Amino acid sequence: TTMNSLCGTETTKIQLTSMSKSALNEMLSTELSLLPRITRPLANILHHKTKGSPLFVKQVMMELYKQRLLYPSLAHRRWVWETTKILDMKIPENVATFITNTFDRLPFEMLSALVVLSCFGASADISLMEVLEKEIEQPLIAPLDDAVAHSVLGKRNGKLYFMHDKLQEAAYSKMKPEERSLHHNRYGIALGFVAVREGDDRLLLTAVTQINHGGPQAVIDEEQAVVVANLNLDAGKKAMNMSDFFAAHSFFDHGISYLRLQRGHWNEHYDLSLELFNLAARCALTNAEHDIVKMLIDQIMHNTNCFEDNFQAISAKGSLLSSSGNVPAAVDLINNTLSSLDEELPSAVTPLVIKQYLDKTKTKLAIISDDILLSYPAMINPSKILAVEFLVKLYGSLTLIGERAAIPIIPLKVIQISLTYGMSPHSPSAFAQYGSYLALIGGEFEEGYRYVKLALSLMKKIPSRAHDSTTMFWSTHTRIHIEPMQSSI
Repeated sequence: TTMNSLCGTETTKIQLTSMSKSALNEMLSTELSLLPRITRPLANILHHKTKGSPLFVKQVMMELYKQRLLYPSLAHRRWVWETTKILDMKIPENVATFITNTFDRLPFEMLSALVVLSCFGASADISLMEVLEKEIEQPLIAPLDDAVAHSVLGKRNGKLYFMHDKLQEAAYSKMKPEERSLHHNRYGIALGFVAVREGDDRLLLTAVTQINHGGPQAVIDEEQAVVVANLNLDAGKKAMNMSDFFAAHSFFDHGISYLRLQRGHWNEHYDLSLELFNLAARCALTNAEHDIVKMLIDQIMHNTNCFEDNFQAISAKGSLLSSSGNVPAAVDLINNTLSSLDEELPSAVTPLVIKQYLDKTKTKLAIISDDILLSYPAMINPSKILAVEFLVKLYGSLTLIGERAAIPIIPLKVIQISLTYGMSPHSPSAFAQYGSYLALIGGEFEEGYRYVKLALSLMKKIPSRAHDSTTMFWSTHTRIHIEPMQSSI
């Protein structure tokens, strides 16, 4: 203790050192009137979060009480606490500031590892750091474990996490702004190769996100730009499979940005460019980003080599017209495209035309058993796949504008195309509609029920799940007349 004079007032300077775990536990035991063996787990948590500082311990204890994480229990007749929630609780801001101010005194290897971790946000899987450590040949796990001991990081449930956002920001700021994109790119590329090699979808999404944080400015050459564009394409497809169309569109958009580093990417990497633009347009359409869809469609149609390569863009354009309220224009576009694919509908659909289509379909199906139908190969002819897609779009568009004359022959036409070229993801719903028509309109319940059951079997056989609801909808119309109610819904 020292005595100083400040403006004529005597002051006493008291230096508070950090408490040990045992000292902190003794204090808790006394304050909470509990045995030391009971308070020891809480003392260990508090020591980790406060580094044993008496002032910080007091502040954290008060915060625990305010948040009802530490409270007196009448049932237990003592103080109790929520261990799991306390572990997850961030340290107070002034504690984080205190620890941040000591960053420069941390060992170089530990600080370097913290910088790497900070590139992945507030937390990262330990397994991810293990993979990265091996790929970039830089010590990570041991230094990060040391950071846990220094209360910079927490470690729980297979994750390493910064104890406060300020700590992550402090570690990230140790990189110069112009170097950050290079670090993100380096870590993402390293993880991307592992993800592709091992077929790890989750790691792929993490790797590509990391690369995209780096951006096109971090790409070292045109070859790497193409590699990164392909990685974004794969990541976007994975995101679409998870129905995350916003993330998928972001991946496709980033992939396009890397391709644009080359002026002639439509010539040099035509297939990759076409697929990225088509999928980006599809996701933007799902996300109702109509201006972006229009821009992407214009670029596709301007750069494609043949009419067939425009089909997906035309499909997106039809959907865009419909969603914008211009359904008649969408119908005209679809009919013109079907005509180009040699699958146009009759200009005038009368009851006689419908009967002709129905008789033709019945005749074709009469000589084919259910087992043979279920063993039909998948449709692979690109123009026929698109023709079926356009027919289904036409069905929806005609329904919207109330032009129902041609609607009955559309599922019949889909079935006829399927019998010639193989089953498409839309074939099950077409058979379900056909069975429903036979049973409920034609009065042929036995035959109609047969094709409804066939539709449900086809639905399970065809891997696409996007159109299952339509198949179930039409099947139920017939099943409720034949099966017990509880089994048909």
